Amino acid sequence: MLMTREERIKLWSALSDVFVDNHVDYVGIARQLQGYHRATAEAAFYEEVAPACYSNLLAPIPPIWTGFDSIWLSETIERNQAARQRSGLRRLRDRLFVAYLRRALKSEWVKITQALDCL
Repeated sequence: MLMTREERIKLWSALSDVFVDNHVDYVGIARQLQGYHRATAEAAFYEEVAPACYSNLLAPIPPIWTGFDSIWLSETIERNQAARQRSGLRRLRDRLFVAYLRRALKSEWVKITQALDCL
């Protein structure tokens, strides 16, 4: 499925809500994901959004409480994608990080898919 930049940003913004320091509304996220292929959303979650937002979950006092700025989010993800294209070492590093994120965030993705199944 070929998406416009605006559609990708909408997808990224919805998925980034998992990483805020607040109650996560999985049903709300699932509603925003309707219309996106599940495999596309899953890849975006682990390979694009999580690498950009994961550190917010690790901070003793997370700076993001209510939502990530969509401009910051899209610029960060696009910068990461460009860095991967330029460097084989960066691609390898990111593949390892994504493998870690798939394990660390599996329960979050399961909650999203459960919410999607209930819609």
